[in-house]
Amino acid sequence: MVKKNRIGILGIGAIGSVIASLLHQTAAYKLHYYHRSIKKNIKISVDNKTITIPIRTETSVDSAPDLDWLLICLKEHHYATATHWFEKLIGPKTNVAIIRNGINLKEPLLPFTPEENMVECMIDCPVQPSENGYYRQLKKPMITVPANALAITFQSLFDAHQCQVTISSTFKTESWKKLCESATLGAILCLSGETCWIFKDKKLQLLYRNILRETVQVAIADGANIEENTFIDEMLTKLLRYPNNKGSSMLTDRLNGKPIELGAKNGIIAKLATQYHLKTPLNDLITILLTHTNFGNS
Repeated sequence: MVKKNRIGILGIGAIGSVIASLLHQTAAYKLHYYHRSIKKNIKISVDNKTITIPIRTETSVDSAPDLDWLLICLKEHHYATATHWFEKLIGPKTNVAIIRNGINLKEPLLPFTPEENMVECMIDCPVQPSENGYYRQLKKPMITVPANALAITFQSLFDAHQCQVTISSTFKTESWKKLCESATLGAILCLSGETCWIFKDKKLQLLYRNILRETVQVAIADGANIEENTFIDEMLTKLLRYPNNKGSSMLTDRLNGKPIELGAKNGIIAKLATQYHLKTPLNDLITILLTHTNFGNS
């Protein structure tokens, strides 16, 4: 009998549910589901059809289950209360994939496993909760990973027809570009409580440009290869093409009364700006405002 890969998925929220639904289709895997509360089903709506997958969720573990892979689908602000999961689920031979927003994704996991056992994942997969309890997956997931020893092994976990996994030699730059855009757009929409229709106002276009310029300067100081003016012009052109009803994950979290990924976005930008002796007054203000609101950090 061929041994099945044992894959654990930690965090069965929106992205965790999408990842689980993709892996569930492959008979070669034995999947283990870990979440802070009981979930009996994974429910995904995609391509005008619904998928319901019965699962057995574990809310605690007493001993490590000897996983081949642990896919961590937690948001940044969940990590502080997740150390017991990391201690139990990450064994000496467990490969770890970190799937979340932000940069320097390996850092919080270094106390639990060597750097060479981890792969950082930048995911592009808009998902919205729906009233019937399903997560609505809006497009085919695209995951980008850095070119390292684990990249091809991670890529092979997924059916290329269902999920595009790209191995990138410029992962740091691509991660920073995504962060610059999402932190800038997300902050403005989150603070306003409105969608992209507000960018008809030229004053808000200027605010977007100025916040983005701050983030790009931090990205360049951190080693990203970004041509500042060209990138900003490209992002503003992209912004003005968005439909009026486009939101952001930060806005969605605010409207649903959930904690915002502040630390993974504007928070890390403000923190690194201090480290590199850069002034980022707009990002600093955003971080303070979002920290001291009832829809800010947990």
